[in-house]
Amino acid sequence: MRPWEHDPPPILYKYLGPDRLDVLINCRIRFSQRTAFHDDHELQPDYASFGSEGEIWEMLLYHQILHPESKPIAPGMSLPHFVELVARDPRLQERVKQIAISSMKSPDEMGVLCLTANADSTDMWNEYAADGTGFVLGFQTGHPGFESLSTPGKLGKVDYSDEPFGSYLGAAFDHGAGTFYRKRMNYACEQEWRCIRMLKQLERNAGEIYLAQLDPAAIQGIVITDRCSIQVELRHLVQEDYRYQHLEIAIRGQIL
Repeated sequence: MRPWEHDPPPILYKYLGPDRLDVLINCRIRFSQRTAFHDDHELQPDYASFGSEGEIWEMLLYHQILHPESKPIAPGMSLPHFVELVARDPRLQERVKQIAISSMKSPDEMGVLCLTANADSTDMWNEYAADGTGFVLGFQTGHPGFESLSTPGKLGKVDYSDEPFGSYLGAAFDHGAGTFYRKRMNYACEQEWRCIRMLKQLERNAGEIYLAQLDPAAIQGIVITDRCSIQVELRHLVQEDYRYQHLEIAIRGQIL
């Protein structure tokens, strides 16, 4: 089992600011594109090199199978010479690696829903719930409604490391989508799990906001602090909206 391929815990949480009551009212939740994150490594981790000689050959063979009509990759140079040159020259390794990274389109075509296994993180209450004035939703990961939130797509556990992947090609061959579930150690307190979906599968709204439908029945409960600025609105919603009458509102520190 690869680091990101784990069975999720029974409950995963989403921190939200007080301005996000619309998530419950409209039953829509945002999947954020890469440009919406502060982390410039989001969906694009570091790689120590482009690839070994064997990995480059594997890439070329794969490319040839997919695109037999394509032009020669190294016109005027034999392939063995080209592969050896790239594999052994650190400057070429770096140059080709940067070209490969900048040519990747998929990271900019993905939306991410960030969840966490920790509903009691001071850092996250401060950062993602507006210094405790917001709220936290607890999702039942085994509920069919939660599965529909991440489908089509993939829910995975984020792996934290400051070490780069060995090579760009090696990561692609060995980890595949796992490279999208790697973050740096300074984010480790988030204990993140993330759903990744293609933006084209989501509802596009004004301001490049992408939303997915949310099943209220998949929500286990709501966590607030005594500083919650919309406590009255949340309690009224739970009491009066039939979609949420199964919920309880817990104070931070209690377990849902």
